[in-house]
Amino acid sequence: MDIDDILEAEDFGRATLTRLADRLRASTTLEQFIYRETELDEVWRLVDVAMSAAETSAERLRLAALREAVVAAHDMVGIEHRPVAAASRLGEAVLAGLAG
Repeated sequence: MDIDDILEAEDFGRATLTRLADRLRASTTLEQFIYRETELDEVWRLVDVAMSAAETSAERLRLAALREAVVAAHDMVGIEHRPVAAASRLGEAVLAGLAG
């Protein structure tokens, strides 16, 4: 998919977060930053939906930590214009086993 298109996130698994991190690293323009924010918004929404359906407190805690990482990445690219830092934050979440 072209970096100037918006990735439709269908989940918040390792592959999706890794692909989004790759797209963040490749983003250089303000327009691309907005596209990455949109992608992160969708992941954020999916995590929120999963949190509301989580059956255990451990699952809710894992999802809350993932949401925190997604929100941080969103702000890094959207407010601070630091897409590489945002990609690193998502990568940390994947390595920590937070991805679904």
